[in-house]
Amino acid sequence: MKKVAIILADGFEEIEAISIIDILRRSGIKVEILGYNETTLTGAHDITILADDKFDYYTDLDYDGIIFAGGMKNAQILGQDEDVMEFIRHYNSDKKLVAGICASPSLVLYNAGILDGKDVTCYPDMELISRMENSNYIDKYVVVCDNIITSQSPYSAMAFALSLVNYFEMDANLLQSQLKGN
Repeated sequence: MKKVAIILADGFEEIEAISIIDILRRSGIKVEILGYNETTLTGAHDITILADDKFDYYTDLDYDGIIFAGGMKNAQILGQDEDVMEFIRHYNSDKKLVAGICASPSLVLYNAGILDGKDVTCYPDMELISRMENSNYIDKYVVVCDNIITSQSPYSAMAFALSLVNYFEMDANLLQSQLKGN
């Protein structure tokens, strides 16, 4: 069974986080929610969730990938933490999945120094796009470039989650059929 971590701080974008968690779990991928400095987290729109554990760089390095939801406050907090940056660098150097949506590609993944020369997307805001000056910004809902998957916004959360399922070679078509009620 594949196992991923989604690292969240207060101010995370709820649609993105919950879509990712739900779709991956429905697909048979184990998802651990890691809270930044706490296990009770409040999203950008005052929805509170309980994380499985606190993020600790040294706790568990055996995930098949790490994922970051958006939300400006969430992305700013995580993008300024050196342990989070080192965690990302470690996964990227091992060619494991590193994925981010919305503000996270620009404020988290880019700060880790892993997006130079990569095809990427992020929330379509000129300030966020301009931060990724050494990357190739593509205006698409989801961009897959090797082990790095980036996405734009709450509007693309479902497509992003399904691209993560596809990355792990799970059957996204079966999942889509289940979600449609077929």
